[in-house]
Amino acid sequence: MADNTVVFDGKTYDLNELSDECQLACSLLQEVQQEVVLQSRKLDIYRASSVTLTQKVKELVSEDALVDEVASTED
Repeated sequence: MADNTVVFDGKTYDLNELSDECQLACSLLQEVQQEVVLQSRKLDIYRASSVTLTQKVKELVSEDALVDEVASTED
């Protein structure tokens, strides 16, 4: 099989035999799919960071900094 192929809907196509417009669309599709994977990984990292930082804040928060909400609402 040629190295310059694309699989679409389970069928393998020779890119050299496709129109320039189709080749460009295939290239852009591949780029977009790679970006989706990259952004998904970043989102996973952000979610994990959020969980870790939330746990850290819970460990470090001081009761001394707690605002008496009842007194605040009476003002």
